[in-house]
Amino acid sequence: MEMMIPEDCGNSPRMAIVADIAAAWAAGEEDSVRAWLREDASWMLAGEPAPTSDGYVGPPPSPESGEILTVLNHGRLAACDGYLVCEGERVDFCHVIRFAGATKTAKIREIRTYLQRSTTDD
Repeated sequence: MEMMIPEDCGNSPRMAIVADIAAAWAAGEEDSVRAWLREDASWMLAGEPAPTSDGYVGPPPSPESGEILTVLNHGRLAACDGYLVCEGERVDFCHVIRFAGATKTAKIREIRTYLQRSTTDD
């Protein structure tokens, strides 16, 4: 899968980490993403009544390509948005992340993921 990442993500270690986590999520690299999650982390898919039971929200199936549009961070908080293209469907995503601390090695305490599907114009 081809994933484009903004060049300005290298301006801050935390921005690069968030972009790498989002790219690993999109590529289905669950082990890489889980390495950043605390054992007690919660991950909620927007619109669902409760966090996932196993603490992980996977990407849409079989993404062919994608792009991370924006990565923001401030202290313990970060957000990342972009889109994936999956079999003629565009899936826009946004992850809102709360880290356990402000250091670059702090693990993720909470993620809220928003997904919006639409057909692409081919």
